[in-house]
Amino acid sequence: MHYIRLLRPPKIAGPVARPHVELLITITTDLGDSFLHPDEPIPLTVTARAPSGSAQWTLSSDGQVSWQPGMRVAKPRIALPPAVSQALAKGVDVELRIGTGERLAATGMYGILRASTSEHGLVLPASVVVSQGHADVDVLTRRIYLANGPDYMSSLFVEVEEEIGESIARHIWDAGVVALCAMADLCLTSSPALESPNHSINMPILKSTISSAESLNILELGCGVGILAIGLGTALSLTNQPQPQPRNCTILLTDLEEAETRARSNIARWAQSRSLADDEAGVRFLYENLDWEDGRQGRFGPHVESRRWDMVMLSDCTYNVDMLPALVETLSALHTCNVSAHGTARFATKVFLATKPRHDSERALFQLMADHGWATVESQVLPLPVLGAEAEAVEMYLFEKS
Repeated sequence: MHYIRLLRPPKIAGPVARPHVELLITITTDLGDSFLHPDEPIPLTVTARAPSGSAQWTLSSDGQVSWQPGMRVAKPRIALPPAVSQALAKGVDVELRIGTGERLAATGMYGILRASTSEHGLVLPASVVVSQGHADVDVLTRRIYLANGPDYMSSLFVEVEEEIGESIARHIWDAGVVALCAMADLCLTSSPALESPNHSINMPILKSTISSAESLNILELGCGVGILAIGLGTALSLTNQPQPQPRNCTILLTDLEEAETRARSNIARWAQSRSLADDEAGVRFLYENLDWEDGRQGRFGPHVESRRWDMVMLSDCTYNVDMLPALVETLSALHTCNVSAHGTARFATKVFLATKPRHDSERALFQLMADHGWATVESQVLPLPVLGAEAEAVEMYLFEKS
């Protein structure tokens, strides 16, 4: 998958009567290590809308902005229509969206899942808020709809922010995006809120775990910006809506301290976007810092120790093979906490892992898991076509230890 990225915040320039916006765009893979190299130019669309969503304007006409083979960066300069410039002059924030045509756009859950059987890859659009006379923004947003087709229901989406710039830290990566879509698909195929047209995910034990009618406690390791946790929480809140007494679900996001600000910001963004309060929606998010070097020693914070965790999940966390022993030992220490909280040695802890393998050394994880008593109970591999390059794959596993 490729991602449209902004290398710097948009700049409003030009005379007051005829302002324009200057963008600095690149399109790369999730790690930023490969630029999109299509066989043919790919037209890009730039649209603007007011925060209320009541008005939308197309800023780039056909062919005005495109990504050409061999490009590393694009610097479009786009005139703003009077309605947009007037809104900015009044101090109204305007959201810009940069994307491809619908065929290549990674905007919907089912389109992303169906891409595993298609012949072409997808490109994830980017959105950013611009204003006149204010400090530059440092984040853009990604939105993935959980509805199917062009008539998206406004509440059925997952939106997270990530940082503008070239750093790969505090960005979303492929396995997190695909895992979000897979888990949401499992939740929503049994929900009157939304019916899946494809049922492409075949992990019945995972489905049973996250579809439990009882209270559900989920802990995420290495949450990054929080797309997997917030995506799953969004899907779970939708399955709660038809129920007179929604189940209570707690999702705890954990990561190193440098991830805290962005993760908490995305939790706040989710809460603001919901028409119901967290408790009424049946889903509550928490955040706590967790270093695996502490976790492997059984040293956890109060949130981790406060409850038994029905499932631990992680995505895009196995690329640093030097940290695999600490990761596996942290998982085993969490299982020990679960057993103590449950009061019986028979309790089974589940771990959901999504990964896009990048080198063979990552396979050491599976032997480490086996050595610590973790058994693989389910797995599924989803091919991931890549525009202009060889296809990749996202692998999903469900482990269990009792």
